[in-house]
Amino acid sequence: MKHMISNLSVIFQNQAFVETDFTLPPPVLLAKFSFLPIPSFFPDNTISFNAEWLEDMQQKDIAKLFKGFLVGIIAHGDPIVLFEEVIATTNHVLAYSYLGLYYFKIKAYREAIEVYTKAIASYKDEPFFYASRCLIYRLIGEDEGAFYDYQIAKGLDFNYHSVLEWQENQAELAYFEAENLVIQELESKQSELSSEELNSLGLEYVHCYDYLKAIELYTKAIEKSPQPESNLFVFRGSLYLKLTCFERALADFGQAIEQDKNQAAAYIFRAKVFESYRYPEKALADYAQAERLNSDLSIVYEERASLLERLDRLPAALEDFNRLVELNPEDFYVYSLRADLKEKLADLEGALGDYSMAIQLNPYYSDLYSYRAAVKEKLGDPLGAKIDLDKFNELEDE
Repeated sequence: MKHMISNLSVIFQNQAFVETDFTLPPPVLLAKFSFLPIPSFFPDNTISFNAEWLEDMQQKDIAKLFKGFLVGIIAHGDPIVLFEEVIATTNHVLAYSYLGLYYFKIKAYREAIEVYTKAIASYKDEPFFYASRCLIYRLIGEDEGAFYDYQIAKGLDFNYHSVLEWQENQAELAYFEAENLVIQELESKQSELSSEELNSLGLEYVHCYDYLKAIELYTKAIEKSPQPESNLFVFRGSLYLKLTCFERALADFGQAIEQDKNQAAAYIFRAKVFESYRYPEKALADYAQAERLNSDLSIVYEERASLLERLDRLPAALEDFNRLVELNPEDFYVYSLRADLKEKLADLEGALGDYSMAIQLNPYYSDLYSYRAAVKEKLGDPLGAKIDLDKFNELEDE
C-alpha cells in the first residue's frame, strides 16, 4: 500500500506545513505526521524531499525531529540520538512515534515496545500508542499483552478496533477472496467495469478485509466518472477512517459534502473523525446537521449519545437514547444502552425496567442477567439478584 499514511507524503513533498502546526492536539499531530507500525503504511522510496528548509526552522527540536525522520524512516541511517534528544527536551509526541517506528523498521521489537510504553506513560489517553504496542506484541507472539492493548485502544477510540481487526485478517485475504464468487466473476473484467460495478466489486473486497484493494477500486470509480457520486467519496473515506488515515478520510467526507450538501452519511463519518481529533463541538455540529437532514437515522442518536456520555452531558445523552428506543422498539441492545446510562444517572428503577425489556426481547443474552443482577443488588433485592446470576451462569455454561 503506497502513501496510505494520511497526508504525510504530500506534506513532505510540498513542505506544506508551518511551525504552528506543531501546537495541534496530539491525536491530530499523529494523524498528520505519523502512522502505525504496519509495513504497508511506510512511505516508499519515490518521495523526493529537499531538507535545506530545516536549517531555517525557528523550532530547532522540530527541525531535529524531521531530520531524524528523513535519516531513519525514509533513508537507512540511525536517528536514535536525534529522537532521544527531542524526547529529553520537549517530550514531543512525534518523537516517541518516530523512534518506535524506527525500531520496528529494524526489527528491534523489544526496544519498540519500550518506547511505546514510555509514550503511554506520557500520553495515557492516546489510543495510537496502545495500538502501536499491540501490533508489536502480535509480531512477537505475546497475545496477552496484545489483547490488553487492543482493548484499551478500542475503548479510547473504536476506529482502532477496525484497523487492528483489519491487520489481524491480512493473512486470510487469499482465502476470503477465493471463496467470494462476485470477486471471481468481476475481477478479470476490471478494465471493462462501469463505475457502479467497480463500486460493487469494492464492497466485496471490503467484506474480505481487503480495504486497500477496495480503496483502489473506489478511486478508479471516481476517476472514471465525469461527475462522481458523493457516495463513492463516503465509501472510500469510511475505509480511510477504518485504517485511521484520518486526514484522507476528512478530505473525502468534505468532497462528498461539496458534491451533495444533503449527504447525511458524510456528516456522520466526519463527526467520527472530529471525535478522534477531540474536537467534540465540531462533531456535535455534524451530528446535528445529519439529524436535520434525516431525523430517523438511528446511528446519529447512538453515536451522539455515546459522545455526550464521554463529555459527561448525561441528560442530553438520555434524550438521544430515548429517541433511539423510539426508532428501534424491538431491539434489545438499545434498551441495554439506555439502562447503562440510567444507572449513571442514579435512576435504578428506570435501569431495571430497561434491562428487563432487553431480556424480554432477547432472553438468551447472558450478560443482561448479570447487569440486571447488579441493579437489583443496589435496589436491595439480593434474592432477585441471585436468581439473575444463576441464570447468567446457566447460559454461560451452555
